[in-house]
Amino acid sequence: MKKLLFAVSALAALALLTPSTGFAQHESSFNNQVGLFLNPDGTGASATVTLGAPVSVYLVLINPTDVEAGEAPYPDMNAFECTLNFNGPALFKLADVLPATAVNVGDNTDINQGFLEYIVGLGTSMPIVNASATLISFQFMATNPGLTEITLTQTQFPSIPNEMAFQSVSGQLRVMNNASGAADGVVFAFNSLGVVAIEDASFGSVKSLFR
Repeated sequence: MKKLLFAVSALAALALLTPSTGFAQHESSFNNQVGLFLNPDGTGASATVTLGAPVSVYLVLINPTDVEAGEAPYPDMNAFECTLNFNGPALFKLADVLPATAVNVGDNTDINQGFLEYIVGLGTSMPIVNASATLISFQFMATNPGLTEITLTQTQFPSIPNEMAFQSVSGQLRVMNNASGAADGVVFAFNSLGVVAIEDASFGSVKSLFR
């Protein structure tokens, strides 16, 4: 019964993600930015990997902020939506761990499709800790030495047209801005020669501005 209640609550949160155009703009350079990182605190933006070895990667939302209320930080959230797109040799997805009570109605069935889609509602709210929230903990494995790049985009049916989004517990829907600084920019790369650029600053240094 408790599991059913969580599922129903999560779907109710997703139902609040209704199409809107009111917040579809990049309000601040570093507010509401989402990216993929080697560490759950939002640092480490690329990986040169040992073939056949599992690599942990984290989808992190940095500085969740109410851009309509003087950039007040949100204390928690209860829904988000985005798609990971893979360009290059296929990776194995060993795990994708979502927060407790999460329900995903997006298509994350097969990484060989070239994408993993997440439309996620939470049965209980997720607190924002140190100005960030770990949305998904992944474990990937590469078996090919070639470069594999990952981009983040909106889902097939985005709540805000052409945008990724998250929702505060109070029901406010906000754009999740791409941490690459461009709508189709690379946020993470396997077997890359260097760290993926994050608006000319490491995300660790960006986060320090809000601590």
